[in-house]
Amino acid sequence: MSVERVHVVLVPGFAGFDALGQLEYYAGITPLFREWQKHREDGPRVVLHYFDNFPTAAVATRAARLRSYLAKRIARGAFAPHDTVALVGHSTGGLDIRCLLRELPETEEPIPVDGGAGVEPSEILAMVNRVVFLSVPQWGTNIADWLVTHDFIHTVVIAELRAMVEASQVPIVDRLQESLAGAAAWLADSDLLLAVQDALSEADARICPRDPLRTALAQEAASELALWLRHMASDFSAIQDLTPQREIASFDSHKIKTRSYATVGRSPFRFDPGKTAPRWDLLRPWTYPEISKDAELSEGTDLVYRACYRACAGGPFAYPDDPAFVPVATYLGSGKQRHIEIWDNDGVVNTASMLWPNGPNTETLLVEGDHADILGHYRLVKAIDGRGRQYQAYDLLKSGTDFRATFEQVWNGLFDFCV
Repeated sequence: MSVERVHVVLVPGFAGFDALGQLEYYAGITPLFREWQKHREDGPRVVLHYFDNFPTAAVATRAARLRSYLAKRIARGAFAPHDTVALVGHSTGGLDIRCLLRELPETEEPIPVDGGAGVEPSEILAMVNRVVFLSVPQWGTNIADWLVTHDFIHTVVIAELRAMVEASQVPIVDRLQESLAGAAAWLADSDLLLAVQDALSEADARICPRDPLRTALAQEAASELALWLRHMASDFSAIQDLTPQREIASFDSHKIKTRSYATVGRSPFRFDPGKTAPRWDLLRPWTYPEISKDAELSEGTDLVYRACYRACAGGPFAYPDDPAFVPVATYLGSGKQRHIEIWDNDGVVNTASMLWPNGPNTETLLVEGDHADILGHYRLVKAIDGRGRQYQAYDLLKSGTDFRATFEQVWNGLFDFCV
């Protein structure tokens, strides 16, 4: 039986959007995909899809939404009987995929679509033959435990976000601009500040008020931003699913080939090899990133990356208690191997947590880069349209890594693998 088409579905991780206005979660993938297609000599047609998930909901909730998305594509004929599906998940998106594939064989009832058309779970499962994990916290991550431990931080932030959304008498853009002003000083060297400023400018209809299209796009961007924040304010359960050693049951992969890309960022700190890193304790100032950083190692990094790396380095994460687990990974391209320290991470996820699964149908490839590099957010890219936005991609975590060539190598290899 010949394969008609291969559908590559990109699943976002924590924050879970396809695009907010013109800000893309996966940046620069489409033009790279088009270039990759030009150099293919034969094989089935490949179609690229971007999935838009809930930002911070529990893995089970996000997996259910992914299941509905795939069922709709089948029911509406976008996925034909002889097509195959490759699921690509970044960060939490990989856990969503694992949860989906584990639960599909256990789902007995048809999945309702468009008011009645039912899709059998087995139809979805039969189509999926490739899975790609990008920087996925298969065994959890210390940064989630740090946020849970310091619950008051995200509680205050979420409460403020809820107030912004619900305060109808004050435009959300104005409220966010007020909050942003206080952060400008300590985020001065971070592209994250530019990303937030762009999102707010894009959603401000008062810019070019006489341009009907600009006004409509601004209103749409503001609505998307408000809904995204409302989701985060109402359901932040994903953080519990990301705590170290949290069990997200694996799926039967005997018919599904998988590949994992594990990212390892440059450490701005000097930690002892073979030992765990001390935890960042708010009651112990000497553990703070800006005090404990190494001047030489931290050169070229920004405060956001250093803080994220430090929160992820120390904590309860341990090597998985699995006889098949080995803390060694092979670099993409060179074939060289590297021992993964318990504190190695990419600014968000412990690298050792990404070394899953192990088995005859799987492989793991190591790349040097941070958690956002592999998404295409490794450099500033000017916006093409410029309707209120200056940039369309950012170096969100400035880890000091030149990722351009690696980015192309990862995604060209990923598309080859999916086919």
